[in-house]
Amino acid sequence: MSESIGQRLARCREAMSLTTATAAARLHCDESIIVSLEADRFAEIGARVFVQGHLRRYADLVGAPTAELMADWTAQGAALAAPDLTKIPRAPMPAVDSQAWGRRLGLLAAAVVIAVAAWWILQGGGVSSQPAVAEPAMTSEVVDVSDAVTPSDPSMPIEVPPPATEAPVVASAAVAPSVPVAEGRVVLAVDVRADCWVEIYDAAGQKLYFDNVGRGGQARAAGQGPLRVLLGRADAASLQVGGRPVTIPAGFIRNSTAYFTVDAAARLRPFIKPEVLTSEQVP
Repeated sequence: MSESIGQRLARCREAMSLTTATAAARLHCDESIIVSLEADRFAEIGARVFVQGHLRRYADLVGAPTAELMADWTAQGAALAAPDLTKIPRAPMPAVDSQAWGRRLGLLAAAVVIAVAAWWILQGGGVSSQPAVAEPAMTSEVVDVSDAVTPSDPSMPIEVPPPATEAPVVASAAVAPSVPVAEGRVVLAVDVRADCWVEIYDAAGQKLYFDNVGRGGQARAAGQGPLRVLLGRADAASLQVGGRPVTIPAGFIRNSTAYFTVDAAARLRPFIKPEVLTSEQVP
């Protein structure tokens, strides 16, 4: 009886004296994926395109015949149905209370009537809205000094107070308060030109996105940065951070897969999963 795909992968790995933990660390993936591949439990890994990517990378790592394994997978993997990306779960619409809406409309109509009445009263109810401005009598400010003041001594000078000067009014420019921006929050969008598995986690490791994105689709997520991103087909994906396009460096892509972090300033850094210390690495 011929060996299965998983048995051939396990035999090649053991021939290289590698453990499943070491292989997972070198591929930057969870050890459970390696275990599922060797046990032929492909449905546990996820979407079909994601299984293909992990299978190809694992076969290349352990030196297994990649073309032969992929051909066998194509024959066996037909039973693994691709996810229906058109069926997106939606939150149920809240029930509409007709009586509550009626009460709200009644209150709104009453508020409009009160507002119109208040406006009409403030306008004076038909009286001229512009009050008459009394024109200052300029002649009252002119004082006949000869008639108003009769000095006992003709030689005494009459002191006339200097005219009052109005202080200039300096209009202070209103300074608009600055709007605080949430520090460290990253808004990310991934557009794909081919089927691509996408994983996005926030700084605390919380899963924000974990699904396959079909050709021409988009994955969006937002959270506290830096965000950790895994793209199964990075060569067919484009990135936007805060609405600005960001190029994924070619050095970040290995076997069509990219694993990196991105912060609010759109800075990308490769994510290196910590190497697992195994028995063969202990001196």
